[in-house]
Amino acid sequence: MAETIETCRRLYNDLLDDRIRNHTETFEQKLVLTARRKESMYLSRVHSQVLQDVTFRLGKAFGAFFGKLTRFPKFKRKGRYNSFTYPQYGGFKIVDGRLYLSMIGKVKVVLHREIEGRAKTCTIIRDVDQWYACITAEMEAPKILPSRKPSIGVDLGVNPAAALSDGTILPAPKLLKKSETEIKSLQRTLSRERNGSKNREKGRIALGKAWRRLRNRRNDFAHKTSRFFADNYGLIAFEDLKIGNMVKNHYLASAILDACWGKTRQLTAYKAERRGGRVILVEPGGTSQECSVCGKMVEKPLSERTHSCPFCGLVLDRDVNAARNILARGLELAPVETEPLPVIRIGKFGQGSKKPTTLMRG
Repeated sequence: MAETIETCRRLYNDLLDDRIRNHTETFEQKLVLTARRKESMYLSRVHSQVLQDVTFRLGKAFGAFFGKLTRFPKFKRKGRYNSFTYPQYGGFKIVDGRLYLSMIGKVKVVLHREIEGRAKTCTIIRDVDQWYACITAEMEAPKILPSRKPSIGVDLGVNPAAALSDGTILPAPKLLKKSETEIKSLQRTLSRERNGSKNREKGRIALGKAWRRLRNRRNDFAHKTSRFFADNYGLIAFEDLKIGNMVKNHYLASAILDACWGKTRQLTAYKAERRGGRVILVEPGGTSQECSVCGKMVEKPLSERTHSCPFCGLVLDRDVNAARNILARGLELAPVETEPLPVIRIGKFGQGSKKPTTLMRG
């Protein structure tokens, strides 16, 4: 499997170089792939559909670039290409608790759960020193009734991690702070080792494991938080924060990433939909400054954590006040439907906002 990943990485770089030099398209590269596979002893050891998926992956990268969703595709150095995909069921099978991979053989696996429906694709992923098989399957969508649970507004933050419009406060986990000492120590040890030595490779693996533990803790926090939202509320309103722009502030970047804003919002979307609920993203401007009772703007610095309105006398936690405004904006333009809704983006109280459009589903 490691050899297959290395072959796919080199093929990806060759195809990218061909595109840059000759401006070839994806279908043109697929046509010559068969001939290249006959000429190369390394390509001949990899399943043909796996190699075709490499060209498809490069095509997706260019499509995202031309769609202004990401940067220009880069060449993959060793260690930056860690997966390959069988796009059809014929290239892989599960027999007697073992995963059969064409051109590789049988691999012992531990199934997370039984596969329901018809298996479609299988992606083999390398995570430092662990291997995972991600299998997608096609099945009939179950009938889901609309949720009758209460609605909630969520103000995501750094400390606390989230404040809800009903007054619930979720404390920040501060996971990076708990792992920071170990990671810094391993980074110093790695920097002292000679390039190409066995000790440097051992240090690289140890550092990768430390970052993986931190990543798993963040995922665990995001899953538990999103499960709490989906189980207890029907409509969940979040701010439509531009997280990519916010993390450019190096003073808050690590804290924002540690709070898992994007991951929590993404996981809540599909979990709520499976339970008949919905997630709505609203315009974030002014949610902390606006009074949730009288609607007046009360200017206050970020260091001031209490909202005190001089117009109506409301005294409330700053984040809870913002969560109430988020909920109000979500309810103002939330369409009334009898079926579960996808994630939608709406404007502020309907003033100059466009028609709600689909942002994310599942």
